[in-house]
Amino acid sequence: MLTRLTKALGIRTRRQFRLALRAAAIIIGAGSGYAVALLLTKSLLWWSVIPFLILLFSTVFEFILADLLTEHRHPFDTEKKLDLLERKLGARAVQSISQKLKRIIRNFKACDQSKISGTVHLVVELAPSPERKFRYGLLQLTDYVGPRGGDKGRITDLDQGIIGRCARTGRIEHVNFADEAEYRNRMVEEFGFSKEEAESHTAIARSYIAIPIITESRIVGVLYFFSTEPQVFPIAASDSDFMGNTQDLLDVLSTASIV
Repeated sequence: MLTRLTKALGIRTRRQFRLALRAAAIIIGAGSGYAVALLLTKSLLWWSVIPFLILLFSTVFEFILADLLTEHRHPFDTEKKLDLLERKLGARAVQSISQKLKRIIRNFKACDQSKISGTVHLVVELAPSPERKFRYGLLQLTDYVGPRGGDKGRITDLDQGIIGRCARTGRIEHVNFADEAEYRNRMVEEFGFSKEEAESHTAIARSYIAIPIITESRIVGVLYFFSTEPQVFPIAASDSDFMGNTQDLLDVLSTASIV
């Protein structure tokens, strides 16, 4: 719900998200403070407890919880990497990639194209953790093209999801799910997500495909599509069609010295 709300409001960056939370906390706090003062003047002491607790929560939210939520939603390291990539590529190149995704979807066969969404992920180096000095993940370079999916900037670990499997194997990977229960179970059993992570995912899609973007035997990214219609992939397009499209993306990335 938070994703849909921020997208509807045009909130896309860490700064915008943090300012929006701050504004909400200030408005709620000011309204609660006014309600407390008004109730006290009428000697309604017990009723004033409710807006006082709301005021207290808004204060804690502003100074503590909002920063945690912002870091979870827009990790600083992620935003820096995305900003660097976008500056290297330029706005026109990012827009060009989105247009290519739309053209690819229009060329899919034997399916309802209006139910397909897609994006591009790039392999990036992540900040080291106590467990691993060298870490890599997949950074979502563009907003999803199509009716579903989230905003750019999301990072997926290489050990997770169909895109992670694709980046590890270097092969086209596809998977289909019969229903939501099968999706959530297999996300945990086969695709490296915890039960909590799987439960947080939107589970309306039924067919997924991930295509490696490879240059000089090195996997630099993943072209990714999913459909809410069952059994779309891999029959919607041939492997040779996908390979041609990944070469087009490589040309754009190479021009900007991304790969």
